Amino acid sequence: MNKLGCPRCENVFFTAARDASLRCPYCGFIMKAEEYDRRVRERTTAQKPCDIVKGDISVPAKTVDVSEAGMGIKMMGYLPFDQDELVNISVKELDIEKQARVVWTRKFYGISRAGLSWL
Repeated sequence: MNKLGCPRCENVFFTAARDASLRCPYCGFIMKAEEYDRRVRERTTAQKPCDIVKGDISVPAKTVDVSEAGMGIKMMGYLPFDQDELVNISVKELDIEKQARVVWTRKFYGISRAGLSWL
């Protein structure tokens, strides 16, 4: 069995399928094999306020999960950065002040998500 996370609705499910594409049982989104969750490091779920700083712009967001390699964030509205951009992260409650690279971004019904990798 494989544990998969849908990149669209973010629900987690288990499957034994080995297809190149797989439909999410929750939202129907068709995932390609390269979209499956390939992360191997342990992630800790943490819903904490954070600030994402790019140049002179500071954007408030919330953490989704944190690992040794990076973190996931979410916010209402539009994220003002794209894949491969460098940003500074500040999460006061977790004592995190780091620089990160934006690995991916997704927008879904007015909510933006991003995956960040520590530098």
